[in-house]
Amino acid sequence: MKKSLILACAFLCMNAMNASAATRYAADDEKKENVTSVSETAGTDMTWEFYSAYGDPTAEDLAAVSGSSRFGKKAAYFYGLFKDTYVTKEEVVPGDPTRRTVIRKPEIYNAVKNIEKALGKALKKHEITPEESEKQFCHVLKVSLAAIDSDTSTFEKSLDENRKDSQALLAIFQRVDLKNLY
Repeated sequence: MKKSLILACAFLCMNAMNASAATRYAADDEKKENVTSVSETAGTDMTWEFYSAYGDPTAEDLAAVSGSSRFGKKAAYFYGLFKDTYVTKEEVVPGDPTRRTVIRKPEIYNAVKNIEKALGKALKKHEITPEESEKQFCHVLKVSLAAIDSDTSTFEKSLDENRKDSQALLAIFQRVDLKNLY
């Protein structure tokens, strides 16, 4: 009698656990369906708005730029700001001389690097003029600098979905509306 009572309780508990797990997985599937429908719309016609604290550099700022860039002095200025903002080095353990490199918002960082590489190739093949490449790359860098302190989850998601296509990444950056804070 005791054995059958224990087995019946165990059977009921297992059924209850399976039922709760099935409802939880069904809810997860519904969430996944919603995410895909949002991501499909996010990649096609969504625009973003970020607030930028960086204007055009002054002549003094451009003179202070060390080295040159294949995209021009203005792009080199913004690229220096980009590197300083996105890449930080921190100590692994206090007192230990080893450091690790931390990249803030890696989706945006990788997209900028991908666009830089693609624009460099296009410039090398003379598919684009140096002025146009500088204009496009400066806009990409300004957007990335403005996005560092903003909520960019949908922007990063669409960048991640198109991470292999540099033209799509450039189009996503072109759909961003920059508002100047000053």
